[in-house]
Amino acid sequence: MSESSGQTPAAGRAASPEATIPSKRSSDCFVSVVAPVHNDADIVEAFLREVIAVVKREYENYELVLVDDGSTDDTAARVASFLEQERCIRLIRLSRRFGQDIAISAGLDTVIGDFVVVMLPESDPPELIAEVVERCRRGPGIVYGIRAHRPSESLVMKVGSRLFYWYFRRVLGVDLPPNSTDFRAYSRQSVNAITRIKDHLRYLRTFGTYVGFGGEPFVYQPRPRRARLRSRTLGEAIGLAINMTVANSTRPLRIVSVLGLALSGLCVLHIVYVLLLHAFVRDIVEGWATQQVYGSVMFMFMFVILATLCEYVGRLLGEVKDRPLYFVLEERTSSVLLVDEQRKNVVTETD
Repeated sequence: MSESSGQTPAAGRAASPEATIPSKRSSDCFVSVVAPVHNDADIVEAFLREVIAVVKREYENYELVLVDDGSTDDTAARVASFLEQERCIRLIRLSRRFGQDIAISAGLDTVIGDFVVVMLPESDPPELIAEVVERCRRGPGIVYGIRAHRPSESLVMKVGSRLFYWYFRRVLGVDLPPNSTDFRAYSRQSVNAITRIKDHLRYLRTFGTYVGFGGEPFVYQPRPRRARLRSRTLGEAIGLAINMTVANSTRPLRIVSVLGLALSGLCVLHIVYVLLLHAFVRDIVEGWATQQVYGSVMFMFMFVILATLCEYVGRLLGEVKDRPLYFVLEERTSSVLLVDEQRKNVVTETD
């Protein structure tokens, strides 16, 4: 993700629900909150009440944008009921499930705030909204959350997670802080930059370094709204790792290219060795076992190289199709979208 600005996650001050946040309503900035939802009917109403209470208390100008990522339960209906009760809420329903990162991107495409906070309804605490906005306002263009503790996982997932972060940092050269989350705040300039990236293989945590706005970590304790948080299966985690590798680095291609050249050199040496034996040695005993092992090793590496190339070619095919990232099925809004209809947003320092 690498929104790192030279600090480590430990450098971010640990945030908690009791953290000090501004008590006065701010009128000099417009804050947008984006939340992707998918089959969250059991928690979405509580989340909405908490977020609305916080933004009403802290800001005069705000909006809450919920992006329904193809829910099959009554999540959309429960959100729609709030549109009649509260102002400055928007519901964007995607035509099918496109994935969490694309759902967040759909929200970022439509927000108009000077600062944008992205939250996951399942675990992120709304009481920290004002603090992360203030951090973003004082410093970098992006502020990103670091979980104080990882949720309970199987041994395989724990080991795999550590290998994943090590691989990204050491092998691919992508600075992805361990335990980083999607709870983050963006300045208007960083949102404008990120929304210009149209990659179909999206992992928003890695976009910060690419757009060059740096970042500041803050450590916080997630507040689960379910007895058991949703988590990726092992297959989903492996698929994500492959997609992130292909989307963020060409180093695997370089590695297999060098490996292929090295093995080709070994093949040339072996051919020279065979010719010398044929020229100077009589009655050569055929080394059947050696030849079989040698052939197997060569084919193994050949198939590894082909598999890597197939992954990149497959992803390139998806990118060159140039299809839209998502399709909107429906968009609904509250009767009031702006508290101050005379306010002229947005910041003018960037296009």
